[in-house]
Amino acid sequence: MSKDIAQIAAWLQPQEILFDVDVRDRPHALEVAAEAICRARGLDPAPVVRALWRREQAGTTALGDGFAIPHACIGGISQPTTLFIRTRRAIAFHAPDGKPVSQLLAIMVPEEGARDDHLQLLALVARLFTDHSFRAQLDGAPDAAAAAEVFRAGIARVAAA
Repeated sequence: MSKDIAQIAAWLQPQEILFDVDVRDRPHALEVAAEAICRARGLDPAPVVRALWRREQAGTTALGDGFAIPHACIGGISQPTTLFIRTRRAIAFHAPDGKPVSQLLAIMVPEEGARDDHLQLLALVARLFTDHSFRAQLDGAPDAAAAAEVFRAGIARVAAA
């Protein structure tokens, strides 16, 4: 059963924000995201990396303008979780505009019974990341605390729309 927009918006707020992350390429970025999410939850990152990579091989999760939203359904969690990463340098991500990616919002949703929630969450993410003001503010955030505030304000704005 799907949740109301307030719950979906709450899930979108990144539980962890990593800045200046040194990643070599797209597979390494997915590994870093999986390891960070799993470390905080005591999960094995290997199946999460595989799930993220399977989704990425089905079609790039890059949105363009340097942003990507890698996402997958995983076991071991009871509600969606998100992680934001800003990389030290932009990496090739097969983006539709050909631009490299330097900002990723990784989204993990439970394998069981969360299809509607997953789709609503991705729809909200798409609205958020098509907001040029949000992206500019996020790009200019000097640290994780500032990025968290940009997310809070942006999520509130798109959830209210």
